[in-house]
Amino acid sequence: MPVVILLVVVLALAVIAGLAIRIRRAASCGRRTDTPLGELRRSFTGDVMCRYAMTSGGLARLELSDGGVRLRGIVVSRWIVPTWEASYDELALAELVKLRFSRIAVWLRVRGEPGGIGFLTYFSEDILRELAARDVPVNRAIAEVRTTAELYSRGPH
Repeated sequence: MPVVILLVVVLALAVIAGLAIRIRRAASCGRRTDTPLGELRRSFTGDVMCRYAMTSGGLARLELSDGGVRLRGIVVSRWIVPTWEASYDELALAELVKLRFSRIAVWLRVRGEPGGIGFLTYFSEDILRELAARDVPVNRAIAEVRTTAELYSRGPH
């Protein structure tokens, strides 16, 4: 019996450690801006795609405000979905990317920073239209990548 208890405790500790590592890695994809984003104008439901996190099931929201964008988790997923913000002036490019067996994502890149963050959604054209109306450069050609790491190693296209 003590062996079973010890095994359950070790297994529980491994699960807790794994979750803590996953949460910390996902948070590293986050980005905050000091610029106030202003009043919310539109929001879209979808999922997040970054180096250390990919969700499924509508766990994220992309919010378009007067001054910029915010991607964050819905209430039940804020612990795993990083909050990522940028003003429209900071955005270098919004482009469409796709992993082999995934939905299309709107990949957002900030000037002078590597990588970015992706928002997996069925509303990519609506989002690109909204961003283009705010003078954000957009690329509607879909780039297929094998891994998210490729999106961090290449520049804007």
